[in-house]
Amino acid sequence: MKENHVVLIHGTNAGPWTMTNFSDYFEQRGFRCHSPAYRHHDKPFSEDTSAFLVGTSITDYVNDIAGFVNCLDETPVLVGHSLGGVIAQQLAAMGLARAVVLLNGSINWGVLPTTTQERQLGKALMRAGSFWEGVLLPDFDTMVTFGLNKLDPREQLAVFDRLIPESGRVMFELFFWIFDENQTTKIDYDGITCPVLIVSGSDDLAIPPSTAKHIAERHGSRATFHEAKGFGHYLTLEPEWEKIAEICANWILEQQVAG
Repeated sequence: MKENHVVLIHGTNAGPWTMTNFSDYFEQRGFRCHSPAYRHHDKPFSEDTSAFLVGTSITDYVNDIAGFVNCLDETPVLVGHSLGGVIAQQLAAMGLARAVVLLNGSINWGVLPTTTQERQLGKALMRAGSFWEGVLLPDFDTMVTFGLNKLDPREQLAVFDRLIPESGRVMFELFFWIFDENQTTKIDYDGITCPVLIVSGSDDLAIPPSTAKHIAERHGSRATFHEAKGFGHYLTLEPEWEKIAEICANWILEQQVAG
């Protein structure tokens, strides 16, 4: 009997803990959930962990999650938040997903920003100098504006305190793909044959619906687009996260019936 595996893939500066609400909810709905971490993302911040991240690429993270998925006894559903959405799509293009859910999935190679706020986020990274050569510590004001804007102040602090540094190279590959000769975040859309659900928070300033729709268009008829009214970027942690989890779980079950 199939176990209905779901692999939840977290975003930058974070870890599996950002997916716990969804994992618990999906388990209650009968799914077998897994929340693997990218290398050096499963421990609290330390100088050693920060040093290990220098030079780490999104390709390394893709390999980390691919290795985990390949150990499962069946092809899973991939649920990716932010950067995790890029990785989920790349794995799907390898045939490693039977369905994909993008939760505010990040831009990838060829997708341009559509709003002033997105461009401001890129400019904020530019002010960090040659950030791609080291690691980037999360900035509280930037996180509150672009990631945690739908959480109350106490929750903002609690979440921020759990964030860790991120590889500067990863951030370069993600936000400055136009300069990345390796085209690290390029998606083989034609290689993705499974259904894709794209959930976009209406109040997400980092990857707004206007940008997420461009990603949906590249998936063509395979894509279902849902704008989550009143939600921001970290919709897995926001007060009404269960509404989004329910939408995702119901959609996954619908794909099983359709398939």
